[in-house]
Formats: sequence, structure tokens, C-alpha cells
Amino acid sequence: MSKLEVKVPAAGESVTEATLAEWLKQDGEFVEQNDEILVLETDKASLEVVAEKSGKLIAKAEEGATVKVGQVIAEIDTSAAGASAPKEESAPQTSAPSTSTPQSSTPSQASSLGESAFDI
Repeated sequence: MSKLEVKVPAAGESVTEATLAEWLKQDGEFVEQNDEILVLETDKASLEVVAEKSGKLIAKAEEGATVKVGQVIAEIDTSAAGASAPKEESAPQTSAPSTSTPQSSTPSQASSLGESAFDI
């Protein structure tokens, strides 16, 4: 199992800690590389932390917690990337045919409106 640590980034020279304001992704959720996963707030700025790699998010800190620069606040299980990515991609593909089924009833509705010449 390969894990990538997500650490509190340095937000400025005088900033030594931040507040974990909000998790944008849930613990255990699959995240894609460059997805915004959480928001940190300091007395000077608010910044969004992004996933450096794709994988399963493992939260190590709670919302509202004060965290220090360099502290590990999450991990990304990158070994989950290969297993989870195809499932997410296949889900929209399976929903696409189901959306085409209602569309096939649309031409029959159109033909009742006198537009059947377009279907011939």
C-alpha cells in the first residue's frame, strides 16, 4: 500500500499554524490528482489544498482543528487509484445507455406531432 502524506503548507514567513476550516472531500472518498480536498485558514489568508496524486483520502485531522505547518493532516492511498478509477469511469458509461432509452421514446412523441417525415 503506497501512501502520500498531505502536509500543511507554509502560507507565509510568519505563519506557523492554521485552522482546518473545511474538508471538501470526505474521509475514504476517492480523489483525483489536483482535486481540492480541504480549506485551511490563517490569520492572513485562506488557502485550498489539492491532492498531489489520485487515490483514497484518509483524513488525519478534524474540521476546526489547529494544525501546524508541516503537520500531516491527511494521506492519499495511491494504490487505490488503479482499482477505483475504472469504476468511476464506467458508471457514467452505464448511465449513458439508460438516458438514450427515454430519447428513443421522443421520436414517437415527435411523430404524433406530425414530425414523422423527419424519422423516415
